[in-house]
Amino acid sequence: MKSAITFLLALLVSAPAVAGPPTNGTYKSSDLGGTMDVDRYTEYWPTGTALTIGNTVNEQSWNGTSLGLQWWWFCPYQVSAPTLLLDTVAGGNGQKIWRLNYMGGTSWLSGTGPWAGGDNSYMANIDTWSAIVTQTFSGGVIVAEVRTVNAQATFVGYNATCTSIQLTNTDKFGDTNTGSLPANFPDFWDWSSCVPIGTAGPGEWGSVSGITFTVTNCAVVPVQEKTWGGVKRLYMD
Repeated sequence: MKSAITFLLALLVSAPAVAGPPTNGTYKSSDLGGTMDVDRYTEYWPTGTALTIGNTVNEQSWNGTSLGLQWWWFCPYQVSAPTLLLDTVAGGNGQKIWRLNYMGGTSWLSGTGPWAGGDNSYMANIDTWSAIVTQTFSGGVIVAEVRTVNAQATFVGYNATCTSIQLTNTDKFGDTNTGSLPANFPDFWDWSSCVPIGTAGPGEWGSVSGITFTVTNCAVVPVQEKTWGGVKRLYMD
């Protein structure tokens, strides 16, 4: 019994102290009248091909001068071949609409963002990430590509139902088939070890706007008794 109590006490003492989870609510990006920064993204193409298994996303907030100061989503990667939902292309003109499914990755929020609840920052594991991609063709060439992304993540260190849901719209600006990654865009990241691989790619880049970010069911986890006397009362009474 004594060894079990000692082990439990060690776990309790080593548990990180938190000041407060992110504040529940719905937050919108500045283009929608909110206080969230819009962002910029890159997607690494390990095989050199768009819309392909293994492609890895890196999104960072952009305040006009700096990346990643308010929030950051990195390393979700495509896990299955794209599903073609609609194809209206005829004579080289029209649209193709695809569904992409990703998994893995992490999100980071600054503790000074609009969701501030007391802690310096917040980390969450990305649970789901899906995208509907609309490609517009003219003369057999893609002239526009936009995505609607829906992602959900579970915060680390709080109650198990403390989650976020993010809905965004992205607009592709370019890719390494036609140019180089411009300055002030996030580096490309590789999902296999979740590390940055620089700016060479291959991959694509663009902007993210129309963000709706919801924090739900977050609460302070009751503080556990950490004193030796408290542990003895819990397990020896």
